[in-house]
Amino acid sequence: MSKNKTPRNRREKMDFPSRGAARGGRRGQPDGHRLITPNRERGFSRGERSYDYAHYESEPATPEYMEKLFIRHSFPVTREQLRAFWRYYDLLRRYNASLSLTRIMGIEATVLKHFIDSVIIQRWFQPGGPVLDIGSGPGFPGLPMAIMRPDLLFILAESRAKRVRFLEMTISSLGLENVEVFPRSVREDSPLGDEQGRPVGDVVTRALEPIPLTLERILSFIRPGARAVFLKGPGCDAEVAAARENYPGIYELVDDIGYQLPGTGQKRRLVLFRKTLT
Repeated sequence: MSKNKTPRNRREKMDFPSRGAARGGRRGQPDGHRLITPNRERGFSRGERSYDYAHYESEPATPEYMEKLFIRHSFPVTREQLRAFWRYYDLLRRYNASLSLTRIMGIEATVLKHFIDSVIIQRWFQPGGPVLDIGSGPGFPGLPMAIMRPDLLFILAESRAKRVRFLEMTISSLGLENVEVFPRSVREDSPLGDEQGRPVGDVVTRALEPIPLTLERILSFIRPGARAVFLKGPGCDAEVAAARENYPGIYELVDDIGYQLPGTGQKRRLVLFRKTLT
């Protein structure tokens, strides 16, 4: 992960395509066990209008504030990386209502729970490319990882047509030359792997399915020595145990790291299996 950081006394005001929403606090009135928010009242959550992101933001959404969030949580980014993350956030915000991309909204939540949550694993795991992100959705964790590692090729596997279009538009808008989309579900017979001319190194996935199912679907094309990396919540002991029981001599567990997502208090686990079968 890059450790470059522009000195404070040399930063310039950057020209970005959108300056974000105005300041707004959390608002809403209870209705039984529901919270009636402005987004629900005005039809935002049904895609009838764009979301009112000021409802979710304690400070105005700007590139400068985004940079502060990265630095505050020990993830400094270069100016080029910040520019890409800002454009990515702007596209998520612009198309979320119509495409139902994510339930996480607002700049701080997006930076912490999508961007940092995707790249924090590189503190313990340095991927080997090409990296396959299975069930990428609107691009997590593959796109943030690709922004931080322009030297590696990332393949984003996503079967839902609307999200495929969003990924292709985002890759083009961000000018990422190290990302491509695999627009279908990944299965054992998918045209992936060296023999199919679409090589795969390590595999990453976030909240897709139980670990044993993913290990089964990638078995035919993941290279011996390559790793399958799972971004999980803390309660995945049964999945890890089942994977170890079902694949002796095929996959070995090499890391199971518990950590806390910065700024949230939320617990996470990084579970890493290596393929040993030749």
